[in-house]
Parts: sequence; structure tokens; C-alpha cells
Amino acid sequence: MGGGASPDHRPPWERMNTDQRDLDWLLAGLVDRAPGARHVLVLSSDGLKICFTAGLDEDRADQLAAIASGIQSLSLSASAEFGEGLGAGQSMVEFAGGVLLIVPAGQGAHLAVVADEIADVGLVGHCMNELVEQIGGYLTAAPRRLEHDVRS
Repeated sequence: MGGGASPDHRPPWERMNTDQRDLDWLLAGLVDRAPGARHVLVLSSDGLKICFTAGLDEDRADQLAAIASGIQSLSLSASAEFGEGLGAGQSMVEFAGGVLLIVPAGQGAHLAVVADEIADVGLVGHCMNELVEQIGGYLTAAPRRLEHDVRS
């Protein structure tokens, strides 16, 4: 018998418990360090919100998680079809009034930031990468498994 610990298959939000306050503090810190950053959200790759800054309510966080997950999925498809298939780094969508940046944040997780259109996206991206390094120990968001899913 192997002595390794079995993987934790609980949803990410159930694994966060005491570390949640630390993670909330780290997310809020990105808003403070990157002028123009409005909202920060950590999401699972299947589109579930894990945690988010106070400027978002539950419904808007759900909306942003679904949008960011879809964009990352499209980016991964583009990598597979037109690149070397090694995954997607940062994705960015510019729109009137703002910009959405998304980066991988550990196995099965992403970090999304909505910033003002005048924000320095280089600085925001840099702060996002620093945050991903900081939160790596808090996150490993495994994709949801349905009860009828019999794959191992």
C-alpha cells in the first residue's frame, strides 16, 4: 500500500475554510497595488467562482466566472489548433469602459481581473502574476466530478 495522501476531491470552496481570509486579503491587495483594477476573481476552470473582491456581488461574480471560464476555454482551443497546444497564458479582452485579463492560477483555477480602460495593463498583469505565485498554496481547483461520472 502506498503511503501518499489521497487527493482531496472536495470542491475548491469547501477546501478554503481558514485560509479564506488570507486569500480575500491577497485579492484586495491587487486592487490596491494596481491602479484601475476594479474586480478580482478566482474561479475554477469549469466556471465556478472560488473567491472574489468586495466590489462584486454574488450574481456578478457568477457572471464574471462564467465569462472568464469561456474565454480561457476558447484560448486553450486556439492554442491547440493554431499553436503548439501547450495551453494559454494571459487572455485579454478590451471593451468600452474596461479590460478583462485572465491568467491560469494553479491546476484547474484561473485569476480574472476587470480593470478600467485607462489602467496600465502591464502593471495589472504583473500584479496578477505575483498574486498567482502567492495564492498557489491556497488553490488547486479540480474540475467538478458528477456523481454518475465513472472515470478515474
